[in-house]
Amino acid sequence: MNGTPEIRIDQVLDEIITSIHMQFGMSVVGTSILTKGWLNVKWRCDIQPDSRSVFVKYYHPDRYKLHLPERRAKIERTLFLQQRLHEQGFTCPRVYEGNGAYIQETPSGFLFAMMDWVQGNVREAGKMSRSDMYDFGQKTGRMHQLLCDEELDASAWHPNQTACLADLQSNLKQARDEQCHPLIELLEQAIHHVEMLDFRIFEESRIGWTHWDLWADNVIVDENKIAGIVDFDRMAVAYPEIDVARAILSGAFDAGGIRVDAVQAFIAGYREHMEVPTGLILRSFKMLYLIESIWWLRTPVLRDTAVPKRFLEEMIWLTQHWDELPYLFSDY
Repeated sequence: MNGTPEIRIDQVLDEIITSIHMQFGMSVVGTSILTKGWLNVKWRCDIQPDSRSVFVKYYHPDRYKLHLPERRAKIERTLFLQQRLHEQGFTCPRVYEGNGAYIQETPSGFLFAMMDWVQGNVREAGKMSRSDMYDFGQKTGRMHQLLCDEELDASAWHPNQTACLADLQSNLKQARDEQCHPLIELLEQAIHHVEMLDFRIFEESRIGWTHWDLWADNVIVDENKIAGIVDFDRMAVAYPEIDVARAILSGAFDAGGIRVDAVQAFIAGYREHMEVPTGLILRSFKMLYLIESIWWLRTPVLRDTAVPKRFLEEMIWLTQHWDELPYLFSDY
């Protein structure tokens, strides 16, 4: 399915419904398409005979390129780890296994995964309450604790000053070519921050399995408690503290600033399962900046009005308040 022609989603769904019946003995009696996501298509499917719902995710060939064996094996690995977490009592949905695999394939080669449905909603980014953030921290810490026992793959990313500066310089060139003056100033600041950053601080960072996409849209809240962490597709071996910074920004960055009480609540919850040595939070924000500044401080993102704009706002704030971060997180 590499270089696919236009895909008819109705055909995809029909084949998935048939495969669910053949593979798992379930009859799909109703479907609702879900709007979030890019290229991949997701549905809530009501099933019989037990009158419940499942979540079905179709992997679009242009998104994850699962026709490549190494890409398919990577997603299989993340689904396996999600199921392992579920079996150990972690609040993430069960993944259905068929024929020894978590990725299912229809007769035409459409690839999908099926999981239990998690009832609830997502909070607007930045609007998590103190109790939400405490629970979020607790769940994140428990996830990291459980993943400590899993065998590691090769690390997918390491802090690299030379590579980060090269990407920022490329973004700056594009901004100058397009005379995007607000972005030019931001990128000049970002380059200065990275040039001045002492990369030896990351020598103390623990390498381990990292969710890598731990933001508000992947946290399901029901009746004022977190009912599930979802979307493990980007999971990789890197630095778990990346998750800490991403979670804090997603839940506590609001109206142009960080809600310190929400940060404190998250850390209190996280500490129930994992240590938070002094300097970890500040270091985690600097590590996240190395990854995400090169993604979001770009002229195409500046013109975008969808989800990336939120991440752009976060990176702008970090760029402009870089020198204040040590004081903001001095107690952690």
